[in-house]
Amino acid sequence: TAYIVKSFIFKHSFLEAMSTYKNDVINHGLLKKFWSIWVPVQFLTFGVVPKHFRILFISVVSFFWLVIFSSISASHENKSQN
Repeated sequence: TAYIVKSFIFKHSFLEAMSTYKNDVINHGLLKKFWSIWVPVQFLTFGVVPKHFRILFISVVSFFWLVIFSSISASHENKSQN
């Protein structure tokens, strides 16, 4: 949904958003990074982290995932502008 929202904000087409997503998945390893972060995080969240720290833990990891996601997206935009 992030790609669709971003394309809407910047007045790009839906097909352009899907093309960008496909490029990030294939060329920048987006899904591989997603799975390598979130699968272990979920195991830790429900297996190790105490209940009262789970929301905090997920929030911190989500922040760092957003940084990674943004850097992948920005690197794609920088290459397309050059």
